[in-house]
Order: sequence, then structure tokens, then C-alpha cells
Amino acid sequence: MTEYRVGICSWTDPSLIKEGEFYPARSMSAEERLRYYATAFDTVEVDSSYYALPSARNAALWVERTPPGFLFNVKAYSLMTGHHPRAESLPADLRAMLPAAPKTTRRGEIDRSALPPEALDRCFTLFREALRPLAEAERLGYILFQLAPWVRYSDGALAYLETLRDRLPGWTVAVEFRDRSWIPAHAREVFDTLAKAKLAAVCVDAPPTPNAIPRVVEATTGTAILRLHGRNAAGWLAQLHGDEPSVQAKYDYLYSEDELVELVGDARILGAKAKRVFVVFNNNNRDYPALNALMVRRLLGQPAGDFEALKAAWKTGRRARKDLPPDLLR
Repeated sequence: MTEYRVGICSWTDPSLIKEGEFYPARSMSAEERLRYYATAFDTVEVDSSYYALPSARNAALWVERTPPGFLFNVKAYSLMTGHHPRAESLPADLRAMLPAAPKTTRRGEIDRSALPPEALDRCFTLFREALRPLAEAERLGYILFQLAPWVRYSDGALAYLETLRDRLPGWTVAVEFRDRSWIPAHAREVFDTLAKAKLAAVCVDAPPTPNAIPRVVEATTGTAILRLHGRNAAGWLAQLHGDEPSVQAKYDYLYSEDELVELVGDARILGAKAKRVFVVFNNNNRDYPALNALMVRRLLGQPAGDFEALKAAWKTGRRARKDLPPDLLR
């Protein structure tokens, strides 16, 4: 039988924490939030790893704070996906490879062309080392390569994707395209290349903007990913027109039940070809992703605890923990 995993794209999204609608209390520690999240869902995507390379210490803590079987899906660092990294995010050994006055983007990021090829190789090494605790504990779902919007279809870009399996051996690698030169323009060749390289194609649901990739339901490996960005066309168009909307403004969208029924149908189509299907929500505003993920679990016939009941149980447990002697809480 196909295994369906449902979750959201960041358990630490500021809007999710600020609104106080998903988590039982705004005063929760990072550890408490993750432990609570894992009572509702069995997988989550790590978004922070795009902005800065993760640490092995944090990866070990994630394992410790979640139950057996819980899976983390990790976004690849910006330099690995064709983006321009922030200067402060570069580890010391990569900063040492920069020229004295590196080229920067209009937003102040380090232009990736300023770094030599060996910097990318070192970046992959650091990324593997950081996530080793997750891999060794069998808690790593997939690594998401969400390519930069300006990474267009080319022989060079295809060749780079074909190296990912060897750079991250033994791990499930998923690729999300963001330019129509890939899909639909070269869809068949792209999917064939991914299948041959054993890379999972990400099926994307997003607003129908001029450069948006259509939702093509295709599984290229035994793992399939349905990644849902919401359908807030106004927010996406604002960014295309040169504005810089906040995450909440761009992804402000709550899927209706009818829309989710359609998307669950797509998940089941993927499930007919793949052994494991991830359905992850990136409509990051308020508690929208959590609400929609809960609805999908119900539509899939999975256990789906009521949030109010989960909150009440957590608060009861917190009071009980406060009454225990400190040495028993270590």
C-alpha cells in the first residue's frame, strides 16, 4: 500500500507562531513547538536550511524531539539551487574563497558567480555532514531542490541535476522547477531525465500566473511530492511586477474542501505510481497550512486529531511537567 505523509513547509513560520491559532501558547519554546507539531503531523519541511546551512547539533535535536518514524524534509541551501546566498549565511571556509570585493546583487546578496566551483563542492560536503544525524536515524524524507526562477532549461542545468544523486548518495532528492522552459516546454525530456537520475519530480499547485508551471501529476521515483503554494494570484503577480510582498501577503490562501478533494485525487494518482507520497502545504499565513493539512489527512482516511483537543492535552501535560522535580525533566 502507498504511504501518504501530510504536513506543512515550516513549523516555525512567524505568522503561524504569531497568530496563536495553531500552537497552544505564544510563549512556547522551540523545543515545545516541535514536540507539539509532531502530535498533529508525521512530517514537516525545514525551510531555514535554504537561508543558511543547517547544523548537525540542530539535526540531532530534531531527532530527539520527535517520535520514531517522524520525517524531516529539508530545503537545499540557496547556493545549491542557483540562488544568490546572503553574505552572513556563508560559512567561514566559503567566505575565505571570495575575492576581496565580491560582486553583489541589487538586494545585497553575494552573486553566486563570485564563488569558485570548489565552493559548491564544499557546500555539499557541509550539507551532508549537517544532516547526517537525520539520515542515520532514518528520519530524512527528501531534500528539496527548489530551483531559482531564473534557472531555465539548458543542457548545463540538466547536467547539474544529474550530479545530485552522486553528491547526496542514498538520500531522496526532489526537484521543483519554477520556469516554464522546463515544464511544459520540455516536460517529457525533463521527466525522463529525472527518472533516469532517480530524482523525484515535485508536482506544484500555484496560482495561474504568466510564468507559473502547470500542475503536472508525474511520479519519477518511488517517492512523489505534491507541494501546495496556495492560489493567491494577486500576491504572486505583485512580486512579478517588482514588488516585495511579505510571505504572508504572497501566500495568503486557504484551500476550500472542494479544492482539496481535487488535490487529494492528484495525490492518489501519484500514489498509483509511487510507494510514498508527501503532501505539503506552503500557503504560509496564519494557521492556513495546518488547517488544510488536517483536512487532507481526513480526506485520505487518516487519523486527524482536532486541534482544540490537541491544545487541551498539551496544556494539561505542561501543567503536569511543571509539578515534577527538576531532575526528572532532564
